[in-house]
Amino acid sequence: MPLLVRPIVLGSGSKYRADLLRDAGVEFRVVVSDIDESLQPVTAPETYARALATRKAQAVAQKVERGALVIGADTICAVEGEIVGKPADAADARRMIARSCAVGLQQVITGVCVFDTDTMESIAFAETSLVDMLPATEQQIEEYVASGEPMGKCGALCIESGKSFVKEYRGSYANIMGLPIERLLLLLFKLDV
Repeated sequence: MPLLVRPIVLGSGSKYRADLLRDAGVEFRVVVSDIDESLQPVTAPETYARALATRKAQAVAQKVERGALVIGADTICAVEGEIVGKPADAADARRMIARSCAVGLQQVITGVCVFDTDTMESIAFAETSLVDMLPATEQQIEEYVASGEPMGKCGALCIESGKSFVKEYRGSYANIMGLPIERLLLLLFKLDV
């Protein structure tokens, strides 16, 4: 039986997410959601990430043709159960990295929502990976912040360039980069894509 071919739309402007999908052999196009991401985190980090991913997917679904599958995603970090967003400035990035290194553990949580524009139904999940952090000196943190790498990254940590702060990670590396591709592909296969 031939596979059903449906248009897939990534509702994110993230280069990392696009690269992960492309490397997995998924054909897609990008339509950025442009939603207000200031949803108040009044729930658990996993619930918050799923809610943001769902809002993104729903917003993009209104912009695309029927029959498409829209993938919305949002990655957040949590330290000691507190949601940590993207740094507002260099001082905020220094504070975030110092806290994560002092605590020794950062959770990276990606919410994913696949919205079917044919049935107007969606499936959402959240994937959590753990990043064990190493102690860091003020000079190490200052040099990393000066590189500009932490800006625009949740928790102020880019896993590729911030390896000197990372002891090890547990869970999906792709999830830490912004899209748990392994679990997403299983979902797309279940949807006969």
